[in-house]
Amino acid sequence: MSDNKQIDNVTEGKPGRSNRIPLLRTGIAGFDDILGGGLPAGSLYLIQGLAGSGKTTLACQIGFTQARQGKKVLLLTLIAESHAKMLNHVSNFDFFDDSLVGSQMQMLSGYSSLASEGLRGLLRLITAELNRFRPAMLVIDGFRSVRDSGPSDLNLSEFMHSLNSLVFTMNCTTILLSPVEGNMPESENTLVDGVIELSQYEQGMQLVREIKVFKVRGADHLLGKHVFEINASGVEIFPRFEATATRAGKVPGTSGRYVSVGIPSWDKCIGGGVVSGSITCLLGSPGVGKTLMGLHFIEQGLKDGEQCLIVGFYEAPERLLAKARKAGMQMDAYMESGQLEMIWQLPLEMLCDDLAKRMLDNIARRGVTRLLIDGVDGLRSIVVQPQRIRPFLVALTNELRALGVTSFVTEQLPYFRESRPQADPTSSQLYENVMLLEYILFGDINRRQISVMKLRENGYDGANRLMNISDAGIEIDGPAAGASGPAVNGS
Repeated sequence: MSDNKQIDNVTEGKPGRSNRIPLLRTGIAGFDDILGGGLPAGSLYLIQGLAGSGKTTLACQIGFTQARQGKKVLLLTLIAESHAKMLNHVSNFDFFDDSLVGSQMQMLSGYSSLASEGLRGLLRLITAELNRFRPAMLVIDGFRSVRDSGPSDLNLSEFMHSLNSLVFTMNCTTILLSPVEGNMPESENTLVDGVIELSQYEQGMQLVREIKVFKVRGADHLLGKHVFEINASGVEIFPRFEATATRAGKVPGTSGRYVSVGIPSWDKCIGGGVVSGSITCLLGSPGVGKTLMGLHFIEQGLKDGEQCLIVGFYEAPERLLAKARKAGMQMDAYMESGQLEMIWQLPLEMLCDDLAKRMLDNIARRGVTRLLIDGVDGLRSIVVQPQRIRPFLVALTNELRALGVTSFVTEQLPYFRESRPQADPTSSQLYENVMLLEYILFGDINRRQISVMKLRENGYDGANRLMNISDAGIEIDGPAAGASGPAVNGS
């Protein structure tokens, strides 16, 4: 049975497999992808995390999703907080539906039963309510109270065994919420079918929410940490881009077709253009003309009828359009028609996985074949965890190649350099082509120069050539013979 066939919001596993345990889709963007399709139904799960990590919001969002599908959901609280106060906290989210409360979604407090009768009394209450209400999902909030309930005629391990058997027999997917962190060798962690942790990563003054699946029995889940945010819609999870790319295992194809970079005099120097589907890095000092060269590349694609996309971090769309007009490129009409779109994002506090998703969704939706990423430094700066920068970029560039998108990426060099820059050792994994744009002293005049540091599958002119910028845009001139060397600080 196919992976997307649904029966009452429950899906079977991958094609060609006979899954005995159906998967229940949570309805939360990105979460089902991390879980390998959803939560194996009728099982017992522990969602843990310190106060404020988002446990209750996540569980309520799953619950309302099931209730909206016609499922019955029971929310059992073991804390002194009133149900009215809890519902008030989640009422601002889009997933909240007041009409479902009291009908499809029932609220119940187990605090008094636990306090007066211990674990055995709580188990009796749960058994009675499951038999009476017959819910498809049970959420127990404040499960730490169970561990802190003190001596009982029923110890914690026996309680966990009994609860697991009960929910399995009743085919009731059950979620326990506990304010702890770490995959500890405790009864809660070892006797449940899945352990999911919400946490926070702090980098300087920035705080990023993270989710990690320690285990889910019966599911092929993604390992490692993934980022998420809580917004007006509720919880939105962004699977770690490198992890999804590794699982997809896309292999880029090959192409013998060359596409123009939009500057005829430079096309002539590099053998007719760049290979279709390749990635080119424009490396150079600030103000040397990298963005303008990228705009020439995009304009050529627009003239050829291609769908194009610009992703930028520093210059707003209006400024880019003005810069293009000043160099003789009229792109406003293409923006109005939708043939050209721009994603502009200040490189501040945002999630790199979110940006990658928006970028690739735009490419897939519109059939984009030309892309300009103006400022890879901005892209690097939004990857909060430094160890992710290289694998994230490797995964992103591989995805672009697999989609057949011909891409230009601008990368900035510092003003002050004592020698000619050397290509980064990792650039061979990121770029097929590297072009160097720099200032030089030509006599007593400060001039611009362009050269090829790397160009795959092309025969090209290896000379350093002068580059002129005028109201007609960029024009490549003759060899830069007689230049006295790189200009310092552009002077």
